[in-house]
Amino acid sequence: MKSVTLFAILALSSVAYAQGPPPPPGPPPGGPRGLERGAMIPREFGIGGSPWKIVTGAPYSAEVNNTVVQTFADGNTIHRTSTGKMARDNQGRTYLQETITEGPLAQNGPTTLTFITDPVAGYSYELNANTKTANRRPFKTPDAKGARTPDMDAHRPPREHSDVETSDLGTMNVGGVNAQGKSITHTIPAGAIGNTQPITSKSEVWYSPDLKIVVLSKRNDPRVGESTYTVSNISRAAPSASLFQVPADYTVRDGFRGRPRPN
Repeated sequence: MKSVTLFAILALSSVAYAQGPPPPPGPPPGGPRGLERGAMIPREFGIGGSPWKIVTGAPYSAEVNNTVVQTFADGNTIHRTSTGKMARDNQGRTYLQETITEGPLAQNGPTTLTFITDPVAGYSYELNANTKTANRRPFKTPDAKGARTPDMDAHRPPREHSDVETSDLGTMNVGGVNAQGKSITHTIPAGAIGNTQPITSKSEVWYSPDLKIVVLSKRNDPRVGESTYTVSNISRAAPSASLFQVPADYTVRDGFRGRPRPN
């Protein structure tokens, strides 16, 4: 899933945590995840039917922020920031809302997108506040054998062959929750992708075992710049059930990315 802003991701977000390699967050971890939509989406949201483990009994709501700073050889810089809100209820339904102010989706002004996954009803939704539409697709629940947990792919390593070194950073309180940290260094050897010198990127990922989400991620990659993904104002209270429902005045269509699928 791509985003017009900054993730890939964690989207935007991709580095490795725990048993495996956020969305940040990206490179645009999706990057943080890419640059077209859903940039702020942490991978555990399962948007688009991704096989993330459904987490029940651990409700929360929070604010999320992703910042990317890209510096060029001539000193010029590009600075981009995405902000949003996200939540999960006791039944494992998830919600994320972000306002996009850059890229194709914001050509006619800011666009507010909301992403809802509802494993209870069996659907994922992408809501566009400007058009009052909700694009829907089936939510694919993985079987026990194929299920992956958010910490396994909170951040995905580069696809190119690379040497990976990890180190334990211990525990830290992030936004009021205890988090376990890891430092990850990816080195692409010289010649692996046509590079004359090794390319090294470094990431720092803090994961909450209680909430099963990445709450802080930092990445420095010479190819895409520096990205920081943070989760703040975390509330452990169960969010309102209305948050996970499509508003009555929205038109529901089957298919994502504005491409309706015939019934």
